[in-house]
Amino acid sequence: MAKKSTRKIPSMVININGGDVADIKVLCDNNVFAGAVYTEAIASIKDAIENKKKTAILFELGKSEYYIEIIKSEWKQALQSCIDKLVETEDYEMCVQIQDLIDKIK
Repeated sequence: MAKKSTRKIPSMVININGGDVADIKVLCDNNVFAGAVYTEAIASIKDAIENKKKTAILFELGKSEYYIEIIKSEWKQALQSCIDKLVETEDYEMCVQIQDLIDKIK
């Protein structure tokens, strides 16, 4: 039986001036932003696995009730991207934990 989720979905507020591709690339290349996305991807997918959900919610956009979600069919790919990033920083212990999550996805 799935346990009740205790994860609080974080709110993310992003201001992009202009909104063209260059502005979005700068945001995506920002280490703080990317780190937050990777961290929340791992936490939300872990929570979704433990609670037998079909989507993993990363963030709420502001207080809008709009969410950034990853559907179950994309979890393995998202977690593999997290592993790839963590290999760059040589965080192999976390890579093992993420691989365990990948192995739990049915």
